[in-house]
Amino acid sequence: MRKFLSMLCISFLSLLLVTACSSSGSTNDSHRIAPASENTANTSTVNTTATASPNNDTLNEQTVNAALKAAEAYKNKEYNVIASEDILSTESLQTRNEEMTPFFTEYFKEKAVDTRYTALPLQIANKQQLSLKPENLQFSVMDHRDTIVDLRYKVDLVLIGPDGKEQNRVPLEGVLTLFDVNGQWLLQGDRFDSAAFQKLIV
Repeated sequence: MRKFLSMLCISFLSLLLVTACSSSGSTNDSHRIAPASENTANTSTVNTTATASPNNDTLNEQTVNAALKAAEAYKNKEYNVIASEDILSTESLQTRNEEMTPFFTEYFKEKAVDTRYTALPLQIANKQQLSLKPENLQFSVMDHRDTIVDLRYKVDLVLIGPDGKEQNRVPLEGVLTLFDVNGQWLLQGDRFDSAAFQKLIV
């Protein structure tokens, strides 16, 4: 009888131990679920960030492309000049300013007109007695900050005779700074190839 009671107690204790272990296992499992849900949240954040990043890249690419288009339009306009006898007349210079200043910020517009920066290509055409056109225009992004883009450019300034044939080709390079003004990219500065211009004008 005593032996039977001992066996019964051992069985009861074993049953309690197994129940306790199962309960502990369930508790541990429930603790494992919590971190899993945290991991899911973290994964979601990472995915959102990863998704946001390409969107930011896309926005940056769109911004830079818009600045590049503005720079290309500006340089093509600046370096396309048809030679004429009255190219440096008051009327011609006024027309030139009217054509070029829409590309400029208010600050640069005043500076460009005052320093006769807009007339430089006209002076080349007058001195060389040749028309001008740009070829092989290339840009590379030097810096990009929100509303400011710095672009390095290279271009061949082609000088053309009255017969339409190329007389000379001058490689030029410089740096353009463009500002985003109310969604429009405008020129704030042009560190142009002054040495090359000087040789063509003097």
